[in-house]
Amino acid sequence: MKNETVAYFRPKTISELEEILSRVQGEVNFLSGGDYNFASLDQSAPLVDLQSLGLDQIISNGNTVEIGALATLEQIKEAFQGWDCLQEALSIEAGLNVRNSLSLANFLKTADGRSPFLCVLLAFAPTIALLPSHQSMRLETYLSSRQKKPTEFISTLNLALPKGLAFEAIARTPKDRPIICMAAAVDDLGKLRIACGGMQNSPQVINISTEPQSAIDLVRQAYQQSTDAWASTEYRQATSQVLLSRLLQSLGLSV
Repeated sequence: MKNETVAYFRPKTISELEEILSRVQGEVNFLSGGDYNFASLDQSAPLVDLQSLGLDQIISNGNTVEIGALATLEQIKEAFQGWDCLQEALSIEAGLNVRNSLSLANFLKTADGRSPFLCVLLAFAPTIALLPSHQSMRLETYLSSRQKKPTEFISTLNLALPKGLAFEAIARTPKDRPIICMAAAVDDLGKLRIACGGMQNSPQVINISTEPQSAIDLVRQAYQQSTDAWASTEYRQATSQVLLSRLLQSLGLSV
């Protein structure tokens, strides 16, 4: 049996972290909260423990919220009291024990298109901040390229609270992962953002700045070629129209 010593670092400041990363060559394993799949890690890569960087805070400033990447799903649930759609999505996503341990950062590393929480989160049009590059990007951009930046990690997720938010899902039972789910948010200018979930690697996002009528065809197109072991394309396209109608009704919109 091989007995190798793996380097371990636990920086206390961002500057200390940046100094460590400047000395480490190649891939790094960032330890960013509970429920991490250690079997998937490069066993020879250095371990960088992020828990002393204070990235587990949730800061609300009027209509904007900054969520630290090490905040747990249960912390997020507690911080968004009154947002019933987000509460419902998190309750479906995982039980209390998992929500108490799973960090936002680790959730975003593996969440897929059938995740109700990811679907609702995308409706908020969030951005993420990456370290050590200090780069900011849309969450959907990160999801399309995740695993390609092993030397960076998410530090915060930032979002603006919409004027209205709605969520609908269809599953075999109320607490099952959805066969199809959709979330929609409308801002103060009347712009509509729809996240179409239930298939693929991550939900598809649709932004509509004109009449909600245009959502009908766009949502149907989002579910093209969505056949999998759970449902056919035809089923998802048909039910997406029902869910869309419910979402718009909840938001006080009509088509």
